[in-house]
Amino acid sequence: MFRSIKTNFRANPIFLFLVIYRWVSLIPAVFMLTSRADAWMPPAIVFIIALFVNSVISIFNRPLNKAVMEYPAFLSVDILFSTFILAVSGGVQSPYYLYALSPLLAGAFFFQMRGALVVSAVFTPLYLFSNYYGGFVDTMRDSVVLMTQLAGIWLIPILIAYPSTLLKSINHVNNNLETAHRQLEIIHDLTMLLQAAPDLVSVQTQVLNAVTTDLGFSKAVLALVDPTREELGGWMVFPPEESFPNVMPISLNPVHGDLVKSLLTRSHFTTNGQHLLPDAEFNAWLANDKWFVLPLYLREHPVGILLVEEAGLTKEKEATLMTVANQAALALGTTILCIDRARSLAIETERNRIARDIHDTVAQSLFGITYSLEACIAMLPEQVEDVRKELVELRTLARDAHDGVRRSIFDLWPSALTIELFMGDLTNYVSNCCRSRAFSIIFNHHGDFNSLPSGMRRTIYRMAQEALANAARHSGANSARLCLTISNDEVFLDISDQGRGFDPAIALSRSQNREHFGLHGIQERARVMGGDFEIISQPNEGTRIMINLPIHGHHHV
Repeated sequence: MFRSIKTNFRANPIFLFLVIYRWVSLIPAVFMLTSRADAWMPPAIVFIIALFVNSVISIFNRPLNKAVMEYPAFLSVDILFSTFILAVSGGVQSPYYLYALSPLLAGAFFFQMRGALVVSAVFTPLYLFSNYYGGFVDTMRDSVVLMTQLAGIWLIPILIAYPSTLLKSINHVNNNLETAHRQLEIIHDLTMLLQAAPDLVSVQTQVLNAVTTDLGFSKAVLALVDPTREELGGWMVFPPEESFPNVMPISLNPVHGDLVKSLLTRSHFTTNGQHLLPDAEFNAWLANDKWFVLPLYLREHPVGILLVEEAGLTKEKEATLMTVANQAALALGTTILCIDRARSLAIETERNRIARDIHDTVAQSLFGITYSLEACIAMLPEQVEDVRKELVELRTLARDAHDGVRRSIFDLWPSALTIELFMGDLTNYVSNCCRSRAFSIIFNHHGDFNSLPSGMRRTIYRMAQEALANAARHSGANSARLCLTISNDEVFLDISDQGRGFDPAIALSRSQNREHFGLHGIQERARVMGGDFEIISQPNEGTRIMINLPIHGHHHV
């Protein structure tokens, strides 16, 4: 019951104040419920009518408040009722004079000075007519009371109208301050996205959330431009809807609809049944609402296009939306540029790695083969036996060069590297490294390898590849053990064999032993990933390589 009463009275504070005033103004009538000789109606009946009307206004205050704001003439009904109450309760001697001022106060509160003058002008002749027609003014004393009450009919609404005008100005200033504060909060949130360097989907979601939740629009759609392909795609709606169609990327050609044309010409518009995209399903979905279309640009570069459900869009909200859209374009555009730069850097890094691998392995081997062939040519035909031995060694060297090329090809691994492919291709790779004898790998893995980032999976594969190749070629053992453990924050890779072992200090000395250059590659990759690399080995006591990589690690400097 209490909740019901609270809901009924959740109205405009001014209207609620007027409702309370109507109740309080009935207090004088409580003390004058005895019948008067000149009254047209028994005071008790008049009081009951006033109570009934007050109850109706209190219960239906919200729709009545809305009706008065939309149709000011609705106040004339209350003015006529107030005139009626005064006429049937004694005119100038009526205890309902304060009660009769209720519609006048409402006009002054809601419509300021103009409303106060209009309601006073309308009420004055009605008040005079009810008094003189009813015969309530028959003495000089009654005339004085009448003039006093007429003065109150004009002065009280005017006095109320002035502070009401001031309150309206203050509310307007407060609304402007709230709008500016909301804009600053949204801009701050979008700026923080740049510092956090999130993924593009997170920025896109945050922008849509700012437009809908913070600015009050019911629905928004956002698509982004792929600068490398010059396509508009990645469509996202907020709040999410199951009915939202899957829209394929569209090339930035003006013939592909008004949305693309708007993006290319940097012009915003409101949809009205236009051909928006060459996608019938998406056009049908958009036709369910009216949209305000806003292209997003970062300097001269198109970033994307924003569609906002147009209902309730005012000039003020449009200006706010423009400000937020500019900051959103900055956040999205900067993120796209960072991703594109990171992609370019990754390509450049991979090219450098391939060049380094080819230079340090294949190129050196080919140089040695060429040099030896020239020596063989010089020794023929006198030193045939020496040439035969040299050719046998050249065959081994050529095979090593072939393995180096194969290793470079294996390193160009696709992103879909699963644990099954990881184990299978390592087995094949090591088999090609030592065709002359059998060499097996004992795998032991824990954790979800497939959940790791694709780049980390490739790095783990390359380090395991180098370590197992060294074991197969140099350890003299028939097998090696690979243990891979993945926790929430770290990856542990442990590769061991029971072979002849070596001195790690000598093996890692590039100037003394270039055959173990693969160990330098493992060490460098672990360092770049922010991890640790350790070799435990002694001559004739086997080798153990332990690698620890943080999943969310940082680069060492």
